[in-house]
Amino acid sequence: MIKKYLVVGSLFIGSFYSLYSQADRDGFFGFFGSGPGVEPVRNAVYLEECGSCHFAYQPGLLPSRSWIRMFSQKELTNHFEEDITFDDKALETQLLDYLTMHAAEKSSFKRSRKIMRSLPYNASPLRTSDTPYLRRKHGEIPKNLITQPDVGSIANCEACHRTATEGVYEEDQIRIPNAGFFNYDDD
Repeated sequence: MIKKYLVVGSLFIGSFYSLYSQADRDGFFGFFGSGPGVEPVRNAVYLEECGSCHFAYQPGLLPSRSWIRMFSQKELTNHFEEDITFDDKALETQLLDYLTMHAAEKSSFKRSRKIMRSLPYNASPLRTSDTPYLRRKHGEIPKNLITQPDVGSIANCEACHRTATEGVYEEDQIRIPNAGFFNYDDD
């Protein structure tokens, strides 16, 4: 009888393992997620080049197709109204390689996986705030709390997410400036 359960259990686990995406092939337990947030940025070149102008958004907040689109010549010459064309193509390639290798669809982190599930298969948003998952998560926040001077916009992750640089966006780490108590539902 025990043999029967072992065989059935093994078949179930084997079937389960074969059904998840190639992005999760970093180990069976990667299917369940490596962590609650997104993989933190640990690339010094990315922190220097991109993080010197704005928050260094974790690659796991967008799919690789978004990062590729962002590094297209059209988008680099008008990167949110700034021309950030790289003179050093090797540097540009190094940055894009980092971003695409750590993009949301290749991540086993919980929030990256949720972002990917929320996106249509061909969507390539340039802003993290344009992903359906993050729009939903921020949808209940009153606009005046977002546009206030201490925040400015949804793009200012660190204003409310005190552990954003570590890739942690959990409910107990959120402090919206000047909001008093605001229950931010985190799943």
